[in-house]
Amino acid sequence: MSTRNFSLQQLQNLHSSEARSVADALAANATSSQIETAANRLAALTETAHKGDAKAFAEYQQLLYILSLSDDVATALTRRWLANAIYRVEERFMPAADLSSALSEEAFEQRLKQEIAAQSREKHPMSQYVFAGSASRAQLQVFLRHQWFRTFRLYRDAADLLVNLTDVDEAAALSRYLYGELGEEDERSSHPRLLAKLLNAIDLEADFEAISTMPEEIAYLNNRARSFRNPDVGWGLAVFYITELVVPGNHQKLYHALLQAGLSEDAAEYYKIHISLVPPRAKREWQLISRRIPDVAFQNAFLTSLAQHFRVERAYYDAVWQHLQNVK
Repeated sequence: MSTRNFSLQQLQNLHSSEARSVADALAANATSSQIETAANRLAALTETAHKGDAKAFAEYQQLLYILSLSDDVATALTRRWLANAIYRVEERFMPAADLSSALSEEAFEQRLKQEIAAQSREKHPMSQYVFAGSASRAQLQVFLRHQWFRTFRLYRDAADLLVNLTDVDEAAALSRYLYGELGEEDERSSHPRLLAKLLNAIDLEADFEAISTMPEEIAYLNNRARSFRNPDVGWGLAVFYITELVVPGNHQKLYHALLQAGLSEDAAEYYKIHISLVPPRAKREWQLISRRIPDVAFQNAFLTSLAQHFRVERAYYDAVWQHLQNVK
């Protein structure tokens, strides 16, 4: 088994005192004191970052990426504990929604529609460019390479949200989503495998151990993992809502753009399959949200998480768009 995406191997390439402290904490013989020291250093680094230190921001995001999305299960419990030290500081610096009383379901849904209309990635100039069929093959490769980073581990994030749903009926609803994501009875039809087929068709490697080097992408993936792991499921359901019930509505446009670029219907199956999935998913999974709407604390957590998602997503899409424009 390859260890390329194992945490200790990645940490060998980082030389800060915080990185060395994290490596010590993840060692097989680590003491509780070493683990606590690493957590305190990570919290302090994150605090410095959110007070305006750009270097500290890049460093803690890189370390959080290693802690959150490495593949070594032997260190998983310690990595999550250390990541939580960062999450607590991050959330303290996020602008929080402050509804004093709960909106009605109709008013809450209207609020979400307004937020999405104003900030959704569908309105981003890169999306418009790709939807219009203006992207060259090389530019589509850039777009799809980053689609890969957003998608191939998504089922793992959703599984974290599932663990936090203590109601069996809610867990069943999300389990049906995961069942579809992972191909139902045929693992070859899992959405990561379908996207891998698309990447291969456009001459890209579908690397299931891929490690991003784009800072904005790392921050986006870190934020998604943190949101899905939050014990307050309002955070995770907000990101689930925007990534799984709203964004797939763009897939019809992407599907036609790929056909226009000369890819086959079979190669573009990843996008095609989402076209039919959106309406039934939206109805079924909205129930996970609607039953919680009377709780003002849920609404505030949901809106805070949604706003944070849009902030990091906009920076991420701007960075990918810049990369795409630099390619002929």
